[in-house]
Amino acid sequence: MTPDPSALTYKWDRLRGAGQGIVETCWQVFALLVAIRYFEADESVKQLIPAGLGIGFLLAPLGLGLASRLHLRISSLIGVLWVGVALSIGGMIISPSTGSFVAFVIIAQILSSQSVPLLTHLYSANYAGHLRGSRLSTTFVIGSFAGILAGLIGGEVLDLDVALYPWLLGGGILAALLSAAAASRIPSLPATSLRSRNPLDSLSLIWKDGLFGWMLLAWMFMGIGNLMLIPIRVEYLANPLYGVNATNTQISGLLISTVLAFRLLSTKIWGFLFDRVNVVTLRVSLNMVFTASICCFFFTDRLWLIGVGCALLGLAFGGGGILWSLYVTKIAPPGMIASYMSVHSFTTGLRMAAAPFIGYGIVSLAHPAVAAWLALLCIGISTLIFIPLKPLIDAKGAQLDQPPDPPLDASRPNPA
Repeated sequence: MTPDPSALTYKWDRLRGAGQGIVETCWQVFALLVAIRYFEADESVKQLIPAGLGIGFLLAPLGLGLASRLHLRISSLIGVLWVGVALSIGGMIISPSTGSFVAFVIIAQILSSQSVPLLTHLYSANYAGHLRGSRLSTTFVIGSFAGILAGLIGGEVLDLDVALYPWLLGGGILAALLSAAAASRIPSLPATSLRSRNPLDSLSLIWKDGLFGWMLLAWMFMGIGNLMLIPIRVEYLANPLYGVNATNTQISGLLISTVLAFRLLSTKIWGFLFDRVNVVTLRVSLNMVFTASICCFFFTDRLWLIGVGCALLGLAFGGGGILWSLYVTKIAPPGMIASYMSVHSFTTGLRMAAAPFIGYGIVSLAHPAVAAWLALLCIGISTLIFIPLKPLIDAKGAQLDQPPDPPLDASRPNPA
């Protein structure tokens, strides 16, 4: 009996997601702590660590163009990228200086981000349209649990002695290799089937496909509004000038535990809705949840109401990750999923680079509430752009209601 490509993808992608969840904790938490408390990095260097993912997204069209020239299977290529991530983490371990340590962190993030368009392509090829959201949401939940567990263990280890960080990063290497091995087992066609050899051709989709271009513009406003507030939330809670003056425990409980808990609780629900509800309806609903979260958080000094805002933020993040990863599957023509996703990743990189500077620039001159009002304005503009696109997406979805790629024979030999 021929194995089902959809079932095989679901099996191996959950394992890949677990490894990725652990690895992301390495650079989102451990790398910054090591840079601060072991290498004693200054502000200019520390700011480079969270920039790596944005740089990777900016390079996505170029990365996809290079990938599509290779005769490796798409899943094998993802595996190669994650082996590169493992090697980069190894570089972090042996780095003798702050500069080399941060450089390897950035390289790891750039390599991992190149796999995003390829994975979206595989989800489109191997999952039926009514299953993508539900199945990817399960991968997200598993990855989140793995990341939380890694964070708890790693925090205890670093509290014992920050010089033990190489052991933690060694676990990150094993997790990256797990992701590489699992990803390479996902059924796929050769990368030459991606039809995206020229990065400029991919970027030209912004104006060649009017619906896609308008969605990117709406997403840009929404993304800037949300991303600019992420670091400001910590500032608002911690700085006594703003009246809250929360303790470290309260800040951690609100911005980590509360947000992650509600993200995990809601992810499967949003995945179910993605498979059954128009993308615009879902996006506008998420925008409203983000709006409510901002209002509860920034316009009060009462911790219980700020906690409600954090719960709403986690709820919105639960759906935002699903929608960000899969919405192009609703509008991209057959065989073009990866190209559309690379452009979406590119514009995400632009706002990831710009948004923190906008937020910090405002806070340096005014109260965080001013930044919150600007974020609300951006989200409102985004919503107004999205709403008229709903019937256009319904019409395009009807045209694309076919399997986007030839069915894969999971039992055939690996052409790589």
